[in-house]
Amino acid sequence: MSEVDPARVAERLEEVLDRLDPRTRPAGEELVRVLMQFYGAGLAQLVAVARAAGGEGLVRRLAADPLVGAVLALHDLHPVDLRTRAEHAMAVAARKLGGHAGDVSLLGIDPDGTIRVQTAAGGCGAETVRQIVAEQMAAAAPDAGLAFVEREPGPTLLRIGVRRP
Repeated sequence: MSEVDPARVAERLEEVLDRLDPRTRPAGEELVRVLMQFYGAGLAQLVAVARAAGGEGLVRRLAADPLVGAVLALHDLHPVDLRTRAEHAMAVAARKLGGHAGDVSLLGIDPDGTIRVQTAAGGCGAETVRQIVAEQMAAAAPDAGLAFVEREPGPTLLRIGVRRP
């Protein structure tokens, strides 16, 4: 079976909807909503059956798969709350960032489900840091938005040298 990237599927869906003219786009969006409701109801039933047959541990094991977890999250069926998933994504990103891990921190989650992450202001590698965090957040929390907030730059350090006689 080929690997499906949930972020790429979302991009592709937007591309297809963007090709619709303004008169037919509402019908296309409604079609997507109806299909999401249909699949969501089926997934909810699958989760209930899995929970009854194997308990919460089975549902968590299923959700640990990136693709299954993404689909469950999109239908608000993920057994792990958003904050925990965001914290896990930050921990994975920190491991990947190594020495730059101190340049990012989880600020919180807004009521609308947007995850706010603070990053160092500009600087070398800032875009790479944001990209790694964004990839981990998209994998762990595709049901959430992501906003980066730049940390206020600290004072400029002055180098003081020894004056030669």
